[in-house]
Amino acid sequence: MKHLYIRSASLGLLLIGLLSGGGYYFFWTEPAGSVSVPSTHTLELPLNFPDSNATYSLLTPEEQKASVSKYDHLIRAACRKYSLDPALVKAIIHTESRFDPWAVSPKGAMGLMQIDPVTARELGINDPFDPKKNIDGGVRYLKELLDAFGGNTRLALAAYNAGPNRVFQHKGIPPYKDTRRYIAQVFRYQFYYRQTERAG
Repeated sequence: MKHLYIRSASLGLLLIGLLSGGGYYFFWTEPAGSVSVPSTHTLELPLNFPDSNATYSLLTPEEQKASVSKYDHLIRAACRKYSLDPALVKAIIHTESRFDPWAVSPKGAMGLMQIDPVTARELGINDPFDPKKNIDGGVRYLKELLDAFGGNTRLALAAYNAGPNRVFQHKGIPPYKDTRRYIAQVFRYQFYYRQTERAG
């Protein structure tokens, strides 16, 4: 996760998603005088996952082994507090750290939600390796990103992965393969965890 903590931001953008063929085209409009945004932006990612999609409803044996439920109560508590989808947060944790509370990235991001030192300080997290503090802070940061990007989950995830500045700079999803793979993987895990919740 790259990491400029956003306390408030306004994009002044209206997002309208239209289905066209196999992908979605996003048309952006903005108030006069604001930052210019491309008229179209294409993402080859599904907006809604069909319940019968076997590709998204199964995990590999390795992914199943990594997936744990021991932090579910902390995830649910933080998501109630910040009004977010627990399946989305669990999917981020799976993608970021594979549920390892001691994980440290090469760039220094720490804990379950891979919060970097600067963001941890901004969020007031004095122990990013504490699962409760890490999850609460990570969910709060994700909520800030969602608010900053008008509730657009794709842009918020791109900002969580590549940094908000990159999303602003590119006026959309940055053209990084790792970021696009990250977004797709989070959505895949989110779908799986939603299915798991329904089954349970």
